[in-house]
Amino acid sequence: MDLVNFKSSPKDNPFAPEWNYVIGEDYIKNINFNALSKFLLLKEKEILKYDSAKDNNGNVSDGFTGLGENSTTSKFRSYNLLSYRNKEIVKLKKEIHKKYVLFLNKLNIPIKEYLYIQCWVNIMRKGQQIKPHIHDVSPTCYLGGHVCVQSKNTHTCYINPVNQINDPETYKSKNEVGKITLFQNCIPHYTDIHQDEKERITIAFDLKYMRGHASEILL
Repeated sequence: MDLVNFKSSPKDNPFAPEWNYVIGEDYIKNINFNALSKFLLLKEKEILKYDSAKDNNGNVSDGFTGLGENSTTSKFRSYNLLSYRNKEIVKLKKEIHKKYVLFLNKLNIPIKEYLYIQCWVNIMRKGQQIKPHIHDVSPTCYLGGHVCVQSKNTHTCYINPVNQINDPETYKSKNEVGKITLFQNCIPHYTDIHQDEKERITIAFDLKYMRGHASEILL
């Protein structure tokens, strides 16, 4: 697993800010991503029938991604992708846990014994783009992540949370089939515009140490 850091310079006075945000990237190799993409496209209409998420004011939310109410992304709180009984999904759940353990071991952070996950699919078509947004930053939220299922010539850009206004510091990551990315949920991220006729499919998730929604399941 490769680590990418947004890290502050050494402090030269008591008030200088300090930060160290870490992104981990690795590859999942034992999943048939072609079969998984076909399964997800077959399930798209079913997923779109779920209720869209709501913000704190009761308005429909797509997680500030800009994909809109009629996207699978807007249904992220109404179902859990890992609840589907599909052999590639079953393997995916195990792989997410494995990469999570690897990530924490790399950082010398103790492993949480019980961990909940909320998982959903993003299906994008030509001309669509995910706008800058962050994942769940509630007190129980632990980490977020992405898995690339199907993509051609697209990237996800991660922004340093401390330096995102004036000349923002970004890390541009190519979306490659099988790539899994783990990151702190406060890191804003977005995609470039999807230009291919074939769908761009990614799976996103949040890891939490306490259950906050009915659709969250043990990892």
